[in-house]
Amino acid sequence: MDTITQRFHQALQAFKRSSESDILNKMQAQITPPQIFMLYYINKLGGCKLTQLAEKMEVKPSAVTVMIDRLEKSGYVTRSHDTVDRRAILVEATPAGKEVLEKAIQERNEIIGHYLSRLEQEEARILTELLEKMMGIEPQK
Repeated sequence: MDTITQRFHQALQAFKRSSESDILNKMQAQITPPQIFMLYYINKLGGCKLTQLAEKMEVKPSAVTVMIDRLEKSGYVTRSHDTVDRRAILVEATPAGKEVLEKAIQERNEIIGHYLSRLEQEEARILTELLEKMMGIEPQK
């Protein structure tokens, strides 16, 4: 089992590196994969507190602040004080942030589609269902 575990890990890491590199190249370094994840989460919630982001990304709030600084400088998010708790900072995606996120998701889907096109349609379905099973995700039909 150790051999299959190592092979799986190596293949997964190679896929991650390659797909992230492809996304960065297509996006022309407008945004990094961690920033995409952060922007996705912010947009999904319609805005959130910095502490929520830190918890979701499993990092310290100071690390999130640095990333938010970069996103804000690029015009992808805005910060404001929570009206209920003035100590809390809320972050929201701007229209430019939503646009770059949409583009990143589109590019990601095209890249993953390219990799999946190397498989037969049935193999792609089986691979997807096996990953869903490994992650405890209910398969979509």
